[in-house]
Amino acid sequence: MIVRILTARVPNRHAADFEKVLRTQLPLMREHEGLVYVKLARQSHRSYDDVILFEEWRDAQSLYAWAGTNITRPRLLPGAEGLAESVAVTHFEALDVDPDAVFATPTPSAANSRRTAAN
Repeated sequence: MIVRILTARVPNRHAADFEKVLRTQLPLMREHEGLVYVKLARQSHRSYDDVILFEEWRDAQSLYAWAGTNITRPRLLPGAEGLAESVAVTHFEALDVDPDAVFATPTPSAANSRRTAAN
């Protein structure tokens, strides 16, 4: 699994519009094959909001299908990026799941072969 985190600093004068655009984007993301989880959150400050979009993707293929070939660029609906002072995207490998447990689905004959080899 791959965790993708978009962070943005948005001036107060644009915060409501930026967050509205991202809320509009959430249903589109949830329909995308391979998205496991998405969460939009903010931390309000006196003159700006820090906004995060936390995404968890099943695999690299799903992430690239959503984000395109340059995964360091944010994928936002038109107009969103211009409302923010800064936008950054980072990626992490999820360590809380065993990839083999999630993705490996051995055929019955392969599982039997492993049991036989272990005995």
